Amino acid sequence: MTADFGWLAGFDASVAAAVARHATRGLSAFMEAISLWHGPRVVAALATVVALLLWVERERAGSLWLLVTVFGGAGVNHLLKHSIQRPRPGLAHLGAAATDFSFPSGHAANATLLYGALTVLVFRHARSPWARGAAAAGAALMILLVGTSRLVLGAHHFSDVVAGVLVGAAWLALIAVARTVLKR
Repeated sequence: MTADFGWLAGFDASVAAAVARHATRGLSAFMEAISLWHGPRVVAALATVVALLLWVERERAGSLWLLVTVFGGAGVNHLLKHSIQRPRPGLAHLGAAATDFSFPSGHAANATLLYGALTVLVFRHARSPWARGAAAAGAALMILLVGTSRLVLGAHHFSDVVAGVLVGAAWLALIAVARTVLKR
């Protein structure tokens, strides 16, 4: 079952046209690197390494919470992709780099899950307002860069990226609240 996105097509097309007008070779190369380093396997590896470090530091609850957050949210996003089945824009030039459906963006969701979860962990452990602010600003910057990379590369519509961030944020919030409730 493919969802009808006709009501968003005009808006997505105008955003894509604006992005294409401003994309240079240098910007595209930079965004290609950002996208490559935030693919599903890299995000999974980063989450696993951080979870292992937390486990070694005897922060087992944080370690498990991070894994449930990142992998569970990625699973939810994947299920949504395959339920909605929105085709990617410009699939012809993307080739094997984009083999999945478009909505919601997995890169955007995964970046939101990973950097959002790391920020939550920093907030739980760091009392310094500077450390907390730096974590939040760094997370926001990385999520913005990853989402923008998907637009510059033509791998997603704007609405795909926004939906990916929202799916990631919703799952992150749900799991953060669940952890708080379970700790009581």
